[in-house]
Amino acid sequence: MAQGEQSRLTQFQDQSHTGRNVERACFVGVGACLGLVSLVLFIQQQALSRQVRYEQKEIEELKDVIHNEQKGQIEELSQQVQQEQSISSYQLAGTFTLLASLITMFHMTSHLRRFHEPFIQRKILAILMMVPIYGITSFLSLVEPVLRGYVDIMKDFYEAYVIYQFLSFLIAVLGKGSNDRDAIVELLARHADQLKPPMKCLKCCFHRNPSESDKALADAVLLESQILAMQFVLVRPLTSLASFVVDMLDDGNPMPTWDPRYPRFYIVMVQNVSVFCAFTGLLKFYHAVHEDIEWCRPWPKFLCIKGVVFMTFWQGIAVSLLANTAENTSTADGEDFDPREWTAKVQDMLICVEMLFFSLAHFFTFPTDEWEQGYRPTESSTRFGDNIALGDFVSDVKFVVRSSRKSGQYQKYDEEIGDDPVGLTATPKPLESENTSAFGDEDGDLQLTVEDGELS
Repeated sequence: MAQGEQSRLTQFQDQSHTGRNVERACFVGVGACLGLVSLVLFIQQQALSRQVRYEQKEIEELKDVIHNEQKGQIEELSQQVQQEQSISSYQLAGTFTLLASLITMFHMTSHLRRFHEPFIQRKILAILMMVPIYGITSFLSLVEPVLRGYVDIMKDFYEAYVIYQFLSFLIAVLGKGSNDRDAIVELLARHADQLKPPMKCLKCCFHRNPSESDKALADAVLLESQILAMQFVLVRPLTSLASFVVDMLDDGNPMPTWDPRYPRFYIVMVQNVSVFCAFTGLLKFYHAVHEDIEWCRPWPKFLCIKGVVFMTFWQGIAVSLLANTAENTSTADGEDFDPREWTAKVQDMLICVEMLFFSLAHFFTFPTDEWEQGYRPTESSTRFGDNIALGDFVSDVKFVVRSSRKSGQYQKYDEEIGDDPVGLTATPKPLESENTSAFGDEDGDLQLTVEDGELS
C-alpha cells in the first residue's frame, strides 16, 4: 500500500514537471512569436518611415519645381508685359520724332528755296535743326540706354549753341542782314536811356568805359549779351561731360541729385546759374531793341526756343523730384526702383512727343515770307475773341438788353398817358424853323414834329 502511494506521488510529480515544461514552452513560444511580430512590425515601420521620407523629399522637390516654374512663368510674363510696353513706347516716340523731323525738314527746305537773307536765315536753319536733334537723340537714349551719356553731351552742346544763335539772329535782324557791328551799336545808342549798365565783373572785357558815352554803353551792353550767351555754349557741354564721368564712377550705385554731399548737386547748380545768365543776356538785349525788331515778331520766336530749352530743363528737374519721392519702392518684378533710370526714360519719352508740337510752332513763328523783298507785316487789331465771333455775341447781348429796357419804357409811357393816347393836352414847343413845328406832352415822352406839311 505504501508502494502504491509512492508511485502515485511519483506520477503526480512527473505530471507537474511536464506541465511546467509545457507552460515554459508555451511562454517561450509566445515570447518568440511576439518578438517575431515586433521584429516584423519594426521592419515595416522602418520601411514605411523610409518611404514617407522619400515621398516627402519628392513632394519638396515637386514643390520647388512648381515654385520655380511659377516664378519663371511670372518673370517671363512680366518681361513680356514690359517688352510690350517698351515696344509701344518706342513706336509712339518714334512716330512723333519722325513726324517732327519731316515737318522740320520741309520747313528748312522752304527757307532754302527762298534764301533771300542768307546772313539771317542761316541762324534760322540752325535754330530749326534743334527739333530733329532733340527728338532723334532722345529716341536713341530711350531705345539704347547705353548711348544716353554720349548723345546727351551732343544734345546739350547744341542746346547751348541755339541760345547763342538766337542772340545772333536778333543782332542780324537789327543790322538788317549785315554784320556791321558799328551800325548795330549806333542803333543801340539811340536807346541809351533804356540800357542798363553792364555787370561790373565783366568790366575787364570792355574796350571803353561804358559811362563815357552812349555808344560806349551800347557797345558794352552788346558785348555783355554775347558773353553771357556764349558762356552757356561752353559751360553746358562741360557740365554734361562731368555728369557722364560721375555716372561712370558711381560703380552701379547711383548718386542722388539733390544731396549736397555728392557732386551731382553742384553740377545742377552750375547749370542753373549758367542758364540764368544766358537768358538774362537775351532778355536784356531784347528789351533794349524790341521796338526796332517788332516787325519780325521776336517774342514768339523766343518763347519757342525757351520752350525747347528751358521747359525741357525744368521738366527734367520736376520728373527727378517726382521719382525721388518713390525712391524706396520696388517694381512689379521685385527689382529695386531706380529713380534716375525712370527719370531718364520719362524725360526722353516726353521730349520725343513734345518735339512734334515745337516743330509746328516753329513752322508758324519762323515763316519764310518775312525775308522776301518788300515784306510788310500785316497789322491787325483783331483779338482772339474776334476770331471766334465773341465780339458779335457781346454786341447781340447788348442789343437784347437795350431792347428790353426800351420795352419797359414804352409800357411805362402807356400807363402814364392813359385816356390821352394822341397827346391832345400837349403844349407846343418852340419852333426851330419856319417850316418846322414840334408838339409834345409836358414830360417830353411824346413829341410830334410837322416839317414841310408832313407829320413825323
